[in-house]
Amino acid sequence: MPLDAAQCRWMPHRHGQNRPRRCMVGAMNLVERLLNRMAPAYRAATGPEGPLTTPPARTPADRDVLHYSTVFRAVQILETSIAGLPLRQLRDGVEIVPQLPIISRPDPNRHRSEFVRLTVGDMVVRGEAFWLKLRGLDGTVKGLRVLPASLVSITDLSGDPANPWKQYGYMGNVYRDEDILHLPFVSIPGRLHGLGPVEAGRAEINGAMDARDAKAMWFDEPAQPSGILSTDKMINDEIATNTKQRFEKNMKGVKVIGGGMTYTPLLLSPSDMQYLETQKFDTTLLSRLFGIPPKLMLAESGSSLTYSNVEQEWSQFADFTLNAYVQPMKDALSMVIPRGQTIDFGWDSFRRSDTKTRMETYKIAIEAGVMTVDEARSRENMPPLGGSQEGTNTDEA
Repeated sequence: MPLDAAQCRWMPHRHGQNRPRRCMVGAMNLVERLLNRMAPAYRAATGPEGPLTTPPARTPADRDVLHYSTVFRAVQILETSIAGLPLRQLRDGVEIVPQLPIISRPDPNRHRSEFVRLTVGDMVVRGEAFWLKLRGLDGTVKGLRVLPASLVSITDLSGDPANPWKQYGYMGNVYRDEDILHLPFVSIPGRLHGLGPVEAGRAEINGAMDARDAKAMWFDEPAQPSGILSTDKMINDEIATNTKQRFEKNMKGVKVIGGGMTYTPLLLSPSDMQYLETQKFDTTLLSRLFGIPPKLMLAESGSSLTYSNVEQEWSQFADFTLNAYVQPMKDALSMVIPRGQTIDFGWDSFRRSDTKTRMETYKIAIEAGVMTVDEARSRENMPPLGGSQEGTNTDEA
């Protein structure tokens, strides 16, 4: 006989799943009466339109990673390294002097070095930076301003992740795509926001901070940690309860344990956790995450470095780490200067590690006719000698 759906009931399962119970048409048995009694409670639990939606689990707010010394050191190194690079305005490979005001001082209210540091800091911590174009009365871009990335939202008005039409929100203001320069550190297809090392390595950073906090508990927590009171003697429940209560009442004072009892804390000591070894490993791990040579992070690299190795390490640091932050800034600055001109950062201080090597390189370039004396002097931030001194060879008799 076919079943009538109107006469069937649903019965809550003990594991939280609802399973149908077969029912016979026209049969009012004990099971049906029980189901009828349970129906109001089931309707209250499910709501008028089906099961109630379970709210998502709350996740703890991210801790301020800059309060962890290794991350702070990494951010400081990256900001200082890039802010100190000379900035050049070029046309057909030839430097233009003097520079436009928007290049020499992008934000009229800040020095250029501070402007660069703010940009790099947001790219490291937030994975992206935002520059607001400051326009003059004629509509041309006269300056740039760094907007805190944590306060900027992005909306795609096109609905097409492959070709988004971005709209930005900041402090209640809405800006069009042509009003904002977006500088993502790592771009991922379909993702509106950039991805940076702090967000990508959040689990590793939190783990390192947890190890630091666990060590600090031994010095900051005045009370004894949770533990076990044990004895080799037979005791009843009353003695065990009384001993536990007396022990817990005196959490911060001197403890006196009798009856052959011993206290074993349920907390690893710094030596048991191998904290020093863990700290060294975490520093090396974060050096790799931020792309910074371990020596700069005061981490043990595990290998001896020769002069040539150090020079190669600095060159790789410039090419694969610093350039990842510099390239978006170069592209963005090149968009606010006249067509046909470009922006470049000078890397001489990173790719030639000492004065002797730089001077030898200049000499070879001058003798080969690739560079003039004044061009070499400008690289060293020195004034030109003038036409009479150009190409003078001091070795001539």
